[in-house]
Amino acid sequence: MSVLRIAYCGWLLGLALAQPAANTPPPDFSPQVFEIARELRCPVCQGESVAESNAGISLEMRRIIAEQLAQGKSEEEIKAYFVSRYGPWILYEPPRSGLTLWVWLAPLVGVGFIGAGLYFYLQSARRRSLEAGTAEVSEEELRRAEAELDQP
Repeated sequence: MSVLRIAYCGWLLGLALAQPAANTPPPDFSPQVFEIARELRCPVCQGESVAESNAGISLEMRRIIAEQLAQGKSEEEIKAYFVSRYGPWILYEPPRSGLTLWVWLAPLVGVGFIGAGLYFYLQSARRRSLEAGTAEVSEEELRRAEAELDQP
């Protein structure tokens, strides 16, 4: 092996070791950090929480959560901090007040409207079938049916 190959391998090894660490959370984060991070939406990712995302901003948010927990702040105070910075959309479960209350109530209101509409439709269909059932049989048809039933 030539000196040039050894130098090239040493240079490649140096590059590999000089790479920054992967975006994995440091193992010293407590489980409470990830519990809070699961309730926060990643600002740059689609459909991922801060706990799931490997984006740099999510890693930074987890670090901030860990710092604030170390300062003795409660979960609600930490969430309020991120809401003040990013707005209420940062929460996976928005508060049930104001405009977001309608988002929570809309499915119930929709199910109520569908149930009421189905009830009134079935009532009118039943009424129509009762009216149609008595109007379609004439007297002559009734007499003929009774005569057929009386035959042995």
